[in-house]
Amino acid sequence: MMHKISKLVLSGVLLCGFIGVAQAESTREDYAIKFRKSGFMMMTWYMGPMGRMAKGDMPFDKALFARNAETLAFLSKLPKDGFIPGSGSGDTKAKAEVWSQADKFKAANDAMETETAKLAELAKGGNLDALKEQLGKVQKTCKSCHEEFKTKAAQ
Repeated sequence: MMHKISKLVLSGVLLCGFIGVAQAESTREDYAIKFRKSGFMMMTWYMGPMGRMAKGDMPFDKALFARNAETLAFLSKLPKDGFIPGSGSGDTKAKAEVWSQADKFKAANDAMETETAKLAELAKGGNLDALKEQLGKVQKTCKSCHEEFKTKAAQ
């Protein structure tokens, strides 16, 4: 019995060591970039079906739209946490203006959060015309931020 416990403890220590080595290869800034990219990717995943429903490329499903809108509203709050000092270089498309115009970037992000929250609230009612209009407002906030704060190619 003691031999099994020793093996388990040793396995755990070795695993922690391997994880530590793997983490040492990436910096906090690298993780921040990966975090915000993941957040934006998840947002895109949930926006896709709503956009297809709005265009008529997919049948309108009130429950799915509401679920996706609610998830999007939550996810819209996450990527900003990944824009930490020092994470403007590396595998990122973030422009320097994210940090040099931090107040403007924050306002753009706040607008996206506000519009996605409105979309989630409207989705509870299921009025497709109102949802199309609000989804357009959400997309506009995304586009304006991309135009101002995102490069076309990796830096």
